Amino acid sequence: MNTAAGSDDDGRKAADGDGGAIGARLRAARNQCNLQIEQVASELRLDARIITAIENDDQTALPEPIFVQGYLRSYARLVGLPADEMVRRYCAQGTNPPPLSVIGLGSRRKAPLLSLPSARLIRNVILVLLAGILIWLAYPLVERLIVTRGEETQEQPPGRLDLPPVFEEEPRSEPSR
Repeated sequence: MNTAAGSDDDGRKAADGDGGAIGARLRAARNQCNLQIEQVASELRLDARIITAIENDDQTALPEPIFVQGYLRSYARLVGLPADEMVRRYCAQGTNPPPLSVIGLGSRRKAPLLSLPSARLIRNVILVLLAGILIWLAYPLVERLIVTRGEETQEQPPGRLDLPPVFEEEPRSEPSR
């Protein structure tokens, strides 16, 4: 009977070793790969204290769970463990994210120091300024056209056409045959 109980204990230990604590599995896989904590930390670009906290399952020394999930995924890939399974086990441990809290902005919003006019008003002001500049630049040209138009009408009355004089030719004599 002891042998049956012993085999059950061995089976339970095998199951615990297979699916034990996340930190213990990662530590065992790291030792199997002959890696030091500093090597893992530099490879994952993390602080060695975070790696130690993950291996010790110290939730108080770890950042928010969403970050830990990413760390676990990278660490598991590095040591050859199934990353998705490790993240799933971590989420199943009950490490729920803290509840969201709503922070009110207050009953009164601060008025901006300088309130900007609407875009439509700015557009209209710019169009009026451009039209004014265009008129100011075109004024000398328009004035010159008005002055020269009056001069042209005085020089040549309409409908009169001067033709060049016609030269009459002498009658030609027919050559003798």
